Amino acid sequence: MNIAKTIQTAAATLAAVGVESARVEAEWLMAHVLGCRRPELGLRRNEMLAQPQVDQWHLLIARRAERIPLQHLLGTADFCGLEMTVNENVLVPRPETELLAEAAWQFAGSVERPTVLDFGTGSGCLAIAIATNCPGAKVHALDISPAALAMARANAARHQVSERIIFHEGDGFAALSDGVGFDLIVSNPPYIPSAEIGNLQPEVRDHDPRVALDGGADGLDFYRAIAAPAREVLRPAGRLMLEVGDGQAEVVAALLAGIGWGECDLLADLNNVLRIVIAKPAEL
Repeated sequence: MNIAKTIQTAAATLAAVGVESARVEAEWLMAHVLGCRRPELGLRRNEMLAQPQVDQWHLLIARRAERIPLQHLLGTADFCGLEMTVNENVLVPRPETELLAEAAWQFAGSVERPTVLDFGTGSGCLAIAIATNCPGAKVHALDISPAALAMARANAARHQVSERIIFHEGDGFAALSDGVGFDLIVSNPPYIPSAEIGNLQPEVRDHDPRVALDGGADGLDFYRAIAAPAREVLRPAGRLMLEVGDGQAEVVAALLAGIGWGECDLLADLNNVLRIVIAKPAEL
């Protein structure tokens, strides 16, 4: 079969096992096999795959049909136009988190020589996007997972921002150096209620690190843990920016207000879901 028919057959296979956007994903996998950009596939629709490519193709489609994430098969995920290496040790960056990244670098850009903390950096996508789009920022990236930090460091090197990101391994603010103050703290924390993880898509449930998903019984454990110590290290004109799950924005804002944070702004994603909470210190 030529490339066009091969993609069509694979798309039907993937759709039959519940893969969303099966045609698009089949195209991404074909572009990966051919080593070309996806828009070029239309120009190559009548080509035939060589036998090594056929073998690679069948393996990729079989693994995707097992609901292994597309990004794990490709080895990368796009985030704010930056290609991030990903694997089973880090959360695959989501489009919703790009809203947090953009809000973060816009605020950081309004501060002279800002110091930024990415709390729970994972793949490093937020820290790297901020460092790339706000060259004057000094970014700290914290994670409890050594494997995640290794990936974040590799991604930072890939995008040539290693010299402007300081990586910290540890659990919580105790892993940071004493006396460091931040103009901005950002985080995309675990926010899925524990009992709901089993209902997630297999790509997420079975392949993202559980530590990056599980937010405790009500999904709010992390927000409770960060709320008070973040106030201690945030500068008076600073901001705390948090990604939240569907239906959590007002609850998180109320939680922050209850321990003395000031006004919160809530930002909606492209699906009109309130997704980002931006908190200010109470004195502002």
